[in-house]
Amino acid sequence: MTNFQQAFDRVQSLVDAFSRNRVTLRAPSYQEAEVRKDFIDPFFSALGWDVGHEFQKNPYEQEVRVERRVLGADSRISRRADYAFYVRPNFKDARFFVEAKKPARDLNNADDYFQTARYGWSAQAPISVLTDFEEFHVIDCRQQPQINSALGLGLDRFSFEDYAKEETFRRIYHVFSREAMEEDAIARYLSQKPEPRGRVVQWGLFSGGYQPIDDSFLGYLDELRRRLARAFKSRNPELDSRELTEVTQRTIDRLIFIRFLEDRLIEPEPIVRELAARGPGGWAEFVRTCRRLNAKYNGIVFRHHFSDEPRFEGADPDIFQRICAELSDSTSPYNFDAFPVHILGSIYERFLGHVVEATPTIARVVEKPEVRKAGGVYYTPSYISHHIVGDTVGRLIDGKSPKQIAKMRFADIACGSGSFLIDVFDTLLTYHGGWYQEHPEQAKRQGCHYDAEEGLWRLSLAQKRGILENCVYGVDVDDQAVEVAQMSLYIKLLESETTASANELQVLFKEKILPDLTSASHKGVCPVRISRRR
Repeated sequence: MTNFQQAFDRVQSLVDAFSRNRVTLRAPSYQEAEVRKDFIDPFFSALGWDVGHEFQKNPYEQEVRVERRVLGADSRISRRADYAFYVRPNFKDARFFVEAKKPARDLNNADDYFQTARYGWSAQAPISVLTDFEEFHVIDCRQQPQINSALGLGLDRFSFEDYAKEETFRRIYHVFSREAMEEDAIARYLSQKPEPRGRVVQWGLFSGGYQPIDDSFLGYLDELRRRLARAFKSRNPELDSRELTEVTQRTIDRLIFIRFLEDRLIEPEPIVRELAARGPGGWAEFVRTCRRLNAKYNGIVFRHHFSDEPRFEGADPDIFQRICAELSDSTSPYNFDAFPVHILGSIYERFLGHVVEATPTIARVVEKPEVRKAGGVYYTPSYISHHIVGDTVGRLIDGKSPKQIAKMRFADIACGSGSFLIDVFDTLLTYHGGWYQEHPEQAKRQGCHYDAEEGLWRLSLAQKRGILENCVYGVDVDDQAVEVAQMSLYIKLLESETTASANELQVLFKEKILPDLTSASHKGVCPVRISRRR
């Protein structure tokens, strides 16, 4: 931990170095990876953050998560923020993000502002930073970003010369230093700024009259369901209420899961955008794509469904094309890499409180009778589930080896859309990550990957699969909830994976990437997987 004077002194040396070499550093040949290593990493290290992970070795308990891959000039828009900052013990909710660019790039452009704001908006972080070290732009993430108004989201702008002015640098330090972040610094900072005036605004970390991301996304899912249900009914009038509810749900789940795969860079191509570009042929291509992804990934989301049959007419092509265009990465305000997996369950819990009701001519969305009788959907807030799982699963596994934990079973017999199961799986991953750092000989022997750049061991995808298959169980009466629970666990499983690491499992082990979570029994040790309660 550094104090203000230490931080100020360290940053002055960076300012001096940049000033002396400014012409060279602003040349197009000086790349983003270099400015990060030479200036941005040291800048935030001076602010007290363990950017180089010298002390925080457990990859699941690091306050700074650094995206090491930098896309080239001819690559697609970056889908992962370069830096995400957390404060112990909450490693689920980022306090702010930093997007880095090279000094040759003019930061004052709508694309970069939109990209940076989208990280914060999607993750409920109220501000983010766009910087090339030469400039430091603070971006307001409290409102849903729109590309045509993104430049209006700037809150403050500093130049590297400002870092050398003690009073100006103090303003940066008292918001973005590790020390300040423990003292509600962002809330104090924003209390002095005008409130956002966008159409949809949020305030995820603090109280206030703003719409949080989960309410925003729930509203979006509700609208998707309404439009898709009508699009299916118009082309397939014979569908009854159950079938229409099922096909609408499966289509939404597939589209959302594909977007997660895209934004997490596990699927290298923009699939949903390509579906939109197909026009009237979009639905047929969607079915072919899901068949291809099922062969690669497994899992309930892409498994063969009656809507994949040639006899099924699909959705109205114009409506389906518009939905894909809106959801595609270039137009959507949602970044699914930054989107917290642990809030997905609470969103779907409310979403699944409604079903599609079909008449001979129309489709409409109505509350389930049991939800109407109960007066609405009730779900456990995430901070409560974190606490409960920490006090139960966390205590039970404390001091045990992975071999001992592999014999343990954790079940939620009314799992709903999987909120508790996500916390259980996350707790197990975090514990294993820390255990292997302390037992490197076991880490190597049991298949962990060694990150030479950071000097730490990371769980392989195969190891994470094993933990999920061996230890996490759930059951519920609601088929749709079971589907969402599985999808959420799959998203958590693939967190931090890449195209290469996912494909490695297929190449080396000739296995599909996702495990089957629907079997009736597993090695005779538990009567259920993630399945419907009969």
